[in-house]
Amino acid sequence: MTPALSVLLCLGLCLCKRTRTQAADGLPKPSLRAENSSLVPQGGAVTLRCRGSWEAEEWQLEKKGGSGWSLIKSVRGAGNEGEFSLPSVTPYDAGTYRCFYRNSFYLWSEASDPLELVVTGFSAPPSLVALPSSEVAPGQNVTLQCRSALYHDWFALYKEGEEISHSWMQSHRRGNQADFFFPAVNATHDGTYRCYGYSNSSPYGWSSPSAPLVLRVSGAAAQDYTVGNLVRLILAGLVLVLLGVLLAEHWKSSRGQPIQGVLD
Repeated sequence: MTPALSVLLCLGLCLCKRTRTQAADGLPKPSLRAENSSLVPQGGAVTLRCRGSWEAEEWQLEKKGGSGWSLIKSVRGAGNEGEFSLPSVTPYDAGTYRCFYRNSFYLWSEASDPLELVVTGFSAPPSLVALPSSEVAPGQNVTLQCRSALYHDWFALYKEGEEISHSWMQSHRRGNQADFFFPAVNATHDGTYRCYGYSNSSPYGWSSPSAPLVLRVSGAAAQDYTVGNLVRLILAGLVLVLLGVLLAEHWKSSRGQPIQGVLD
C-alpha cells in the first residue's frame, strides 16, 4: 500500500469516527416502537416506527444476531419518523431491533434503545384460570394460574395487551404451571388477562396466547361511587361553613354602622 493511500484510508476512518461522535452530540436520540403491539402472531403484520429529528433524511433498522448487529432495512424520506413494514412475520423476524437516522450532512444519530419483537404461535396455547374465582370482592386474594401440558421455562402474563409479570414454570403431576398472586385486589385489577409460554432457547418465540380470562372485582364500582359521594359531601360542608362565616362577618359589619336618621 502506497503512503498516499495509507494517509487517505486513515483520514477516512478518522472522519467516520468523528461523524459518529458529532452525531451522538448533535442529533437527538431516536426511539423505536412497534405499532399496536410488539407481540405479533406468525403471519401477522407489524410496522416498526423510528422517531427522531426533522433533520432526518435516511433511516436504518438493525437486528441483533449471533455475530452482532446487522442492517435489515434502510429507507429514505424527510420527516421526523421512519417506517419499516414487516407484512408477514416469521420466526426469523423475532428478536431485538434498534434504529438510526442521518441528516443531509451524513451525520448519524446514536442508536435507539433496543426493541424486543416477540412472535407468537410457536406452540399450543396454555390455559389460564383464576383461583378461587374470576369474580371476587375488593380486598380478596386472587391467583391467576397459567397451565400447559408442554414444557416451558417461563410463563408471561398480560393484561389488555400490556405485560404484567413473568414467572418460572413449576412442574406438577397435572402438568406445568406458573402462579401469579394478587393480594387484596381492587378496581385496578379488573380486566382481561392472557398468558403465554416460552423457553430459554427461544426467548422471542412464544406459544399462542391462552383464551382470555375476564377478572371482575365485584363491588369495586360501588366502592368508587361511595368514596366520590363522601368527597362531594365534605366539599359541600366546607362551602356551607364558608358561607356562614361570610354572613356572620356581614352581620357584624352592619351592626357597627351608625343609623343615618338618628345622627341627623
